Amino acid sequence: MHPTRQKLLDTGLALAADKGLRGLTVRELATAAGVNLGSFVYHFGNRDAFIDELVELWYSPLYDELKAVAAKGSYPSAIATFEATVEALIGLVARQRGFINHLFGDALAGESAAQRFLLSLPRRHPLLLLEQVQKAQAEGSLVPGHPIQLMIFIMGSVGLPLVIAGSGRQLDWLPPEAAPFLSQIDNPEAARQRLTWALRGLRPTDMQEGEAV
Repeated sequence: MHPTRQKLLDTGLALAADKGLRGLTVRELATAAGVNLGSFVYHFGNRDAFIDELVELWYSPLYDELKAVAAKGSYPSAIATFEATVEALIGLVARQRGFINHLFGDALAGESAAQRFLLSLPRRHPLLLLEQVQKAQAEGSLVPGHPIQLMIFIMGSVGLPLVIAGSGRQLDWLPPEAAPFLSQIDNPEAARQRLTWALRGLRPTDMQEGEAV
């Protein structure tokens, strides 16, 4: 990749992580990167094309990491593969939750690049997780039911609190009394505990009874 193009993308990632996509202007980007506006136009054409590439540059390595975990092939069952993949996702969200929180806020605020990216997600890592839920149901380690409903339940209870917290920056307006609450929702280990509870509760009744014996 051309050094100027790489410099603009690296600078864009840093700015987006700090203030979100909707606060990112071409002039500010070029100034921060030490690049003139003509070079930006030469490499990207316009802001939308730049933001699309920027978000893809951020997301692709994360998705590749999840696919590598899912394809590892050393897990004893489909449910074990699913659990390992979700644990990897928790780690990724924990590291990137500030950017992710901004991304959702950008989409809600009308940032078209953020909206395009979120609309593309159902064909990516959510589909990977959905396929794993279906395999776990087929092997009998998850209860019957609509697999999307099961995945929404699991991800809503496990990872969503991390995203909402956004590294604590998004909820810093809460009073000091909320500190115990924040310590749990902005905590990857707490998310892993919720995953254990969720999967235990979603096991078929006969498996739960067998564990209780």
